[in-house]
This record gives sequence, C-alpha cells and structure tokens, in this order.
Amino acid sequence: MPSSSSIQASDRDSGKAVNSTTTVEIKPSRFSSFDPAHITKLVRKKDKKWLRERGGIEGVLLALETDMENGVRGDRTDIDSRRKAFGSNLFPQYNLRKTFRRFVLEAIRDPIIAVLFICAVLSLCFGIQKHGLRQGWQEGLTKILAILVVVIVSSSGKFWPITQCLEFSAISCYIPETDVVRTSKWQRIPICRVLVGDIVFLKPGDQVPADGLFIDGCSLNTEMTKADGQIDRIEVDAHENPFLFFGSTVVDGYARMLVTAVGKNVKHHGISLRGSLIDELKRITSIVGKSGKTVALLIFMVFLVRFLTGKLHDDNGKGVSFGGETTIGDVLAVVGILATPTMIALTYTPEDLVSAVRTCLAYSMKRLMKIQILVREPLICHKVASVTTVCMNKTGTLTMDSMEVTKFWQGLNSIEVQHNLIAPSVLELLHQGIGLNTTQPPSRSSSSSPINSTEKTIFEWAVKQLGMDVESLKKSCTILEIKPFNSKNRQSGVFISKNGDNTIHVHTKGAPEVIIPMCSHYYESTGNVKVMNKDSKALFEQILSGMAENGLRCIAFAHRNTLIRDFTIFQQQLILLGLVGLTNSHRSGTRETVEDCRRAGINVKLITGDNKVTATIMATKCGIIEPDYQPGEVIDGEEFRKFSSEEQMAKIENICVLARATPDDKLLMVQSLKQKGHVVAFIGRGIGDAQALREANVGLCFGTQGAEIVKACSAIVMSCKDFPFIIDILTWGRGIYDSVQIYTQFLLIASFVALVIDFVMAVSSSEPPCLSAVVAVSTGKIPFPVFQLLWMKLIAGTLAVLALNIEKPSRDVMRRPPRNLKEPLITAQMRKKIRAQALYQIAIFLVIHFKGKSLFNVNAKEKDSLVLSTYILCQAFNIFNPRFSEKNIVEEMYKKKLFLSIIGLIISIQFIMVELLNGFSGTARLGFGQWGLCIAFSATPSMVTWFVRCMPPLGNFKLPMLKPKID
Repeated sequence: MPSSSSIQASDRDSGKAVNSTTTVEIKPSRFSSFDPAHITKLVRKKDKKWLRERGGIEGVLLALETDMENGVRGDRTDIDSRRKAFGSNLFPQYNLRKTFRRFVLEAIRDPIIAVLFICAVLSLCFGIQKHGLRQGWQEGLTKILAILVVVIVSSSGKFWPITQCLEFSAISCYIPETDVVRTSKWQRIPICRVLVGDIVFLKPGDQVPADGLFIDGCSLNTEMTKADGQIDRIEVDAHENPFLFFGSTVVDGYARMLVTAVGKNVKHHGISLRGSLIDELKRITSIVGKSGKTVALLIFMVFLVRFLTGKLHDDNGKGVSFGGETTIGDVLAVVGILATPTMIALTYTPEDLVSAVRTCLAYSMKRLMKIQILVREPLICHKVASVTTVCMNKTGTLTMDSMEVTKFWQGLNSIEVQHNLIAPSVLELLHQGIGLNTTQPPSRSSSSSPINSTEKTIFEWAVKQLGMDVESLKKSCTILEIKPFNSKNRQSGVFISKNGDNTIHVHTKGAPEVIIPMCSHYYESTGNVKVMNKDSKALFEQILSGMAENGLRCIAFAHRNTLIRDFTIFQQQLILLGLVGLTNSHRSGTRETVEDCRRAGINVKLITGDNKVTATIMATKCGIIEPDYQPGEVIDGEEFRKFSSEEQMAKIENICVLARATPDDKLLMVQSLKQKGHVVAFIGRGIGDAQALREANVGLCFGTQGAEIVKACSAIVMSCKDFPFIIDILTWGRGIYDSVQIYTQFLLIASFVALVIDFVMAVSSSEPPCLSAVVAVSTGKIPFPVFQLLWMKLIAGTLAVLALNIEKPSRDVMRRPPRNLKEPLITAQMRKKIRAQALYQIAIFLVIHFKGKSLFNVNAKEKDSLVLSTYILCQAFNIFNPRFSEKNIVEEMYKKKLFLSIIGLIISIQFIMVELLNGFSGTARLGFGQWGLCIAFSATPSMVTWFVRCMPPLGNFKLPMLKPKID
C-alpha cells in the first residue's frame, strides 16, 4: 500500500483531487515540524517572540505549507489533514434530534403529572381489585390516557416554539462568507469552511472569519466589541500589530490574512446579553412561586395542628383519633399532610410564562419571515414597542437601490456622453479614475463591477457610454497604492503607473465640495486645461446647486501626475476631470408611512451624507418636513458638530434633517436622542451606519447583500427593501408585547385565585388530608384541586397562548403612543385589573363553596362542579376581555374569528367534561340554570367594563348646589 505522502505527491503532480470516497491515511509527519498548539495560540497570546523565532509570516506560511500567492491546495486530502491537525471552523450547535423526547420526559417529571400518574395507576389497581379485570380497568386507564394527552399536548406546545426560535436563530446568525485563495483561484466560501493555512482577503464591512496574521494590505482598521460592551478600534499592520481576531469587523482598509486558528481555538470576544423582558418574567415567576410556597406552608401548619389535636373527621363525620398504636391510617394521614402542601408548593412555579413568550415570539417571527423580515434578536420586541424616534439614511431606505447617471459635466459644460466627443487624453484619465479607483477586491474577476452601489453605477455607465475596456485598462496599468474611501474625508484615491512609464498618476474622487477646493485647474472636453479661478469656482458652485435642486447626487473626479507616493502632499494642485450626477427615485408609500409613524407618536428624522439642498428636497417629498419648514429643522453635520453639549440637547428634538452627516454625526445624533429620553430605531445599510446601528435601541438594515458588519450590528434585517414595512415591524413589536402582557395578567389572576381556592378547600375540608392525595383513588375519586390544575395546565400552557397568537397583531396598536421603556411589564393599570378580577373571583368562589348548597340548592359534588366551571369560564373571559377594548365589540369579534374559536374550544371542552365525561372528571352534571349562573358570574366583569366604556364622558357635569331652606 503506498504511503499517504506518495499519494499526496502524485495528486500534486497530476493536479487532481482525491475522491471523497477514498480513504487516505494521514500520517502525523505533516505539520510535525512544530506543535500545532503553538500555531493556534499564536494570535490568542499575541506571541511576537514565537513569531520572530519561526521567521515571521514567511516562516509560518512555510510551516503551514501555504503558498503566499496561490494559497493552500484545497483538495480533499489537504482539507482532511488540516481539519485533523487544527480542527474545523464549526461551532457547537443545538442538537434537535432528541428534543421532543426530552420535552416529554420533562413533562412527565412535572410534580403535578407525576402525582396524577401515580394516582391514576393506583386507581387502576384498586379498580381491578374492587370490580374485577373486565370492568375495573376502565376508569384508571382512562385517567392514564388523559394524562398522556396532556403530556403530549403540553410538550408539543413547548417543543414547537423552541424549534422555531432555534431555526430563526440559525437563520439570523447566518454564516457570513469570505474570500479565500485556493489552488491559485480566488473563491467565496462560508466562514465555516475556512481552514488553518487559508489566505483570506478582507475588505471594509467583512467579519474576520478566524484568528490570523496580517500578510499585507493598506490602512487596515478593525473594531472589536469587548465583554463590557465597549468598542475597541484596532490598527493592524505587519510590524507593530499583525494579529487579527475572530469576530472583529473591518471598518477601513484592505488586507490579506493567514488563518492560524479556527473553531474552538479562536479567541472569543463579545457581549453576554440578557433580555430585560425575560428577567422581568423570571421575577414574576419567582413571586408566584414564593406565594405558592407560603400558602403550602400555611396549609401544612393547619394540617399539622389538626393532626396533633385530633380534630379530624372521616366521611361519616366521626372523629378520627391518632392515639395509641400506629396504624396504616396514621401513616396515610401523615402522607396526606405532606402530600397536599407539597403538591401546591411544587405546582405554583409558572414556567409557562417563559414558554408562552417563546411561543409568542415563534408565531410572530414566522409571520415576519413570510414578508422577508428577519428578527435576529427576538427579545427586542419590548424596545420596538417603545420606539419614539426613527432615524434613517436616504440611499436605499427612502430611495430605490438602483441608480442612474443622468448628468455629466466636463469643465463648465454639460455634455451628451459619447466617448468620441471627449479628447482621447481626457478619456483615458477618466477610464483610470473610474476603473481603477474602486472597492473591487482581487477575488473578483477583473471585468466585474465594484461592490459599492454608487461605484457600480458609474462603473457600468463608463463601460457603456465612455467605452471603457476594463481588461485592457488593468493590463496597461499597475496599482501602486490605494487610499480607501473615508467617510470623514469623503474621498478615496489611488496611485497607479502606466506600464513602460515612470510617471505616477494619482486619482481622487469624492464629494465635489471636498474635491473642487483641492483643484487648481480643470479639463475641458477638448483636452484643454483651464485655470480654476474664483469665477470658475463660482460657476461650479452654481452647477452643483442646480444638480442638488434636481435631487442629483454628485461625484467629482480629479487627477495629477507626480513622482512621489504621498497622498497628504498632493491633495492640492489637482486637475478636475469631471462631475457625474446620479439619481434614484424615492420609494412609493414613504409619505404615508411617515404620517402613520406620526399618528403613532413616533418622530421621523433623515440623516444623510447628501448636501443640504438634496436632503431638504427628499425630506419634503417624504413628508418629514413641510415646504415652509422652520429654522433649525434642517442643519448640516458641520453645524451640528459645532454645537456644545447643552445646545445639542436643547435643539436635538427640533432637528428633522441632518445633511452631510459623517458616521460620527449619526452616532452623536443617536446618543443625544437617547440621552434626551428617546427610544431610537436607526435604519441603515452602509458601513458608515454601523456605529449608529449598534448604538440605537433598535437597529434595522435593509437588504441581505450589505456589509457583514451592518447586518451584525442590526437587530432586524429587512430583505423586502421597502420602507413602509417599518410599520409592520412597529406593529409586531407592540402586538407581541401586548400578548405577553395579556398572558401575564391572565396567568397571575388564574394562579392567585387557584391558590386561594386550594387553600380554602384544603383547610375547610373535614376529611383527613390523606384523602385528598392517596386514599381517594381507592374510592374512585380524583381530588378537585389536582384535577383543576391538570386542566388549567392545558389551558395556560397551550390553549391560552394559542388564542393570543393565532391572529396577527392589529394595526389598531399604532393608534396609541409608544409605551414607556422604563415602565414595568405589569403596569399600574394592570395591577388594578389583577386585584379587581382576583378579588371578584375569590369572593364568588367563597360564596359558592360555603353557601352554594343552600343558595343554589345543590349537593356537594354539584357545588364543586359549579366552582370548577365558573373558574374555567372566568379564565376564558380573562383572555377575551383585553383583546376587545373598543366599543364596537361585534365588529372586533368579526375580525378575530380564530381567536374566538379557541375561546369557544375551551368552553366546549369544559361543558363536555362536566356533562358527558363526568364519570371520568369526578364532576356532577349541571342544569341549564346552573350553567346560566356560571356564565353570569364569569361574564359580569366584562359586561360592566363594556358598559362603562360605552358611557358618554361626564365632562364638567356637577350636581346642583342645594340651597338651605330658611324658615
């Protein structure tokens, strides 16, 4: 059998990759010239000493068998050996194969289910013993099947939202792609396929896919988010700091990096975030749990006192004595004393609250996915519901993505672009300035367009209208150095040399108000060079004003020959090549969306890099400002930066349009609004928006083709690319928060009322406590409190959540102002409703429990059925009431048919169990009059609330003053 090295050699010579089905033995001799652990820890420890000892980057390349220009071999043998030696770039993911079984096991381990299952088994055994096998198995087996149904339904109710949330998490935590070179070819691959030894090309907006070393590049700067949330900006170079970390993002410059560690070996950075909503839900859960334990302790103390004093009675009313010898009855009594309080203590830990939130999120996120809105941070909903200000960029948000070159100025003349009308010397310079001064990475084919949408539009226009031949252009010129676009300076540049020519050409492009002041001359279409004097500068300013008034975005191109590669020296004495005007139409429905936001109490602000005139025109078209806007509503970034902190805070709310804004201006605007107490949603799409997106309470980006840093900084990604969809997102946030509040209110009322019922029934019972847990099954009884909890578990855990989420949120939620972000989940108004409903229900149940036999002429079993049915109907109305807050309840009911069907299902099941399955449920059938009482008791609060809502306002109505009668 040939050795693995010979196989690899033959593959290398033949240029063929080993077939994936071929088993190749990888000997440890590969990469054995060093300890792989040293390579993986190199970046993590920033070990410059070890790097120098290995001969720098060249030594590491040699050790990793990587060619600096051609990369790794990349065949199956090479990939397998690298993964075996250094690991893969995959991170542990949640395994869903056994998830449902795990949820079923968790449901079976639930204290209520466990005790009920034991009781059902005992009931089966005692039934067979008492009635024989033919008839005795029916009741016990029916109870077991009922418990299994509850287990399956509740497990499914928890399993589905978990799987959905994990699915959305996997989508939202999408795997970014990166550019690598393998077998001499640049290719774009997911970062999970990156290997140690790969050479990766990094450009602005990219996420660093692994730990690695800087090979070469230009002005590379990265940002890293630390554990405390602070952002570090790191300058990377070949000498002082050649280390690149996984998870950081490129904000400026270009580079090639050598991957040295992947997967679990990388240095992790990041923020550990906890949702304040979940924290509050856990706090509420803790309160209910403590209440249950308190009630359980009180019941235990009452039972213990009654046990010790012998004040217990059996079914015949005879006193039960526990003196003398210990009997089986004494043991069962002690078991009963412990069982009932323990059941209550374990029951009232409503983890259904967190499960309900997961279900709400899963339903809502699935709806949003259908309209191409991806929520990357589901717990952001409470912030979305609180948004008071929406800040947005113009390009790609209010305007369409597609641009078009509609104006071209050569000198002081606007010309119809035909390349034969422009002097060849000027045309060649235009080709160089447009075709070589781009953000196009080397991983793309030489004839392809740049990634930046503005550059892409001009690039394609030059190919079509100016006859630019990209292939021949790049063959005839050599790029010496690139100065990437800088949002602060608003320009980019490139040094090139023509082959066979020692002259260095510097090309710059950018905002005309930046480029024109650096120009001393300008070209005419004939090739003549004119001096840029005061008069010509004034004429150029008029040209720029005219384009701005027509809503055109202008890019200026300039050039100069030099012998020195230094951008700082030659940002003057340039020759203006031309001005290009681009236009893109604004999106439909933007004005209506802005008006909808205002009606919902949300301010809309435009923050753009365009000049003041262009920004004002766009803001007026979209309804952000009126044509006769007030002074101070439109300012530019330079003016905004000059404000003192006090002036910024005083004027920030009045500013509607911020023009010529840099990334720092956008960040400052968001920070100032937050300091003023606003909850800010920022909509962006470019690299310059990343800081503002990260700082905003809610970051939203349009499109999925943007820079990785933009998507990483955004909580919500909108692939739909239509600004009106912001209303859907705001409606989602408010609707989902409403559902959480309604469910929390429902669960608290149901839990506290059930606690009081359990306490009263347990304490007032004349039977020994053992009968409520163990002995009762021998007589065919199911204790009322336990059955009630089983039924409520199904309602609270599944049906109530389904009812609240089966319908999509109504746009009616946008008629009210945003909620206060600092306001607790349970508001003061909710606390009043909870107290009122709980006290009302408790009063009704106490009356029925103690006076029901005499008042309603029912026996004990009918009385318990009356309590249970009234309780279930009350909880159904508790779900129903908050969903119908308008006076015209009939119209609202027509809109929410699915919701009403779930409520109807709950009531129907209760009716069937009482009337048809009363033998199984341990209840007694009720007459029409008794059902009428149940409905009347449960519906009364709803009717009173609706009546008060329909009453006309009293205004300033006052009772007339009664004058005293004087005799």
